[in-house]
Amino acid sequence: MTIKIRVVRTLKDVRTRLRDIAAAQHSNAAAQRDRSARDLAQEHATLETELDRAASTLAEARTVHDLDRVAEATGVHRLLIEDATQRHQVAVAASQTTADHLRERTRQLRTAERLVELADTRRAKRESRAEQRRTDDMAARRHR
Repeated sequence: MTIKIRVVRTLKDVRTRLRDIAAAQHSNAAAQRDRSARDLAQEHATLETELDRAASTLAEARTVHDLDRVAEATGVHRLLIEDATQRHQVAVAASQTTADHLRERTRQLRTAERLVELADTRRAKRESRAEQRRTDDMAARRHR
């Protein structure tokens, strides 16, 4: 079966574009994952700061209401950490999915590149044989 070089090169170009799109999507997902990790770290730092403040507030507490205020202040930050953790897990999953997609697109591109190399090699062999035949024909004409 003859592989048409123009079709194979078009396939390679399309797969190159698809790989580039997958790379851009993965880059965006990785950036989102990194942002969510920073947000999570920031929330942990904020909770640590709030817990440090809560220690002094607890030492000064005189009523049950003072204790409730400390629980509210730290509880809000714990909820924010849970939300940030969940967002980070979603971002990590999305990054892994886009990384898998990128690997698949890269593999497809390598296959297309091998097809182009194969078609080029076959075409070069055909041209070489045709050139050799022409040379042989010219040499045979001279000897007659």
